[in-house]
Amino acid sequence: AAITVNAVIHLLRLKSQPTPVVMLRNCVTRDGASRLAEALRLYGKRADVQVLELPYNPQMDAASIRAIVGVILQEEMALEELDFSYNNHLGDAVVEAVQPLFDKKSSRLSHLKLVDCGLKISSLSLLAKAAPKLRLQTLHLSGNGLAGAGEAISELLEAPVLEELHLAWCDLEVEDVEKIAEQLPYTSLKSLQLACNGIRKQGLQALADNLPNCQIDELGLEGNELQAGDLGCLGTAWVQRPFSRLRLQGNKMTQDEIASFIRTLRSIN
Repeated sequence: AAITVNAVIHLLRLKSQPTPVVMLRNCVTRDGASRLAEALRLYGKRADVQVLELPYNPQMDAASIRAIVGVILQEEMALEELDFSYNNHLGDAVVEAVQPLFDKKSSRLSHLKLVDCGLKISSLSLLAKAAPKLRLQTLHLSGNGLAGAGEAISELLEAPVLEELHLAWCDLEVEDVEKIAEQLPYTSLKSLQLACNGIRKQGLQALADNLPNCQIDELGLEGNELQAGDLGCLGTAWVQRPFSRLRLQGNKMTQDEIASFIRTLRSIN
């Protein structure tokens, strides 16, 4: 049976054991969000809700999110993860709605997922302004059209404890990739996901130039426009500072070429 807002409210009210994860999809309206917020106010701390996932809710609006965020702040809930992904209608409003969580010192929010939320450069600028006080460790921004947002993303990377950034399917331009790459040595980032952004040799070169001097240990480059002959710079970077995980599937090279490159890297170290 499908989980509904009413079902979750009754669960929070009646269950005596912790309910660390609440997930609702395709059922949250503005009214439902208000009732969910009230349930979180009454029972959220007792239920020890730590993760709230609300993807695919086309009837949920910015007012809905503000109501939920207001309760999280008011009750000082120990909520660590918010997921509003696949709500493309929200746009900038979703960032504006969650922004109070960035300002509150008592907020424990460390993981934020905004995949395919209709974000634009203006949304990234809002996040970038908050970067110095962000306590996010993981930020998912994949599936948003962020062409030309390289400067804002590089400013966002100033977030002091950000370790994982997802930017797959973001229509990034080569200049964006270059600006991100140049900022890497000055960040705490350990995982960078750049799949399906049309990255070619120039963008890869920019990343490779900065990989030896940063903390990246996982690099996702799947589904781009890379060829086997482009990988030399990446090999040179890896020799200077090996890292654990590299994904190249779906580029303009065969699986055998990828396997050969990985074997060569492993044989060097």
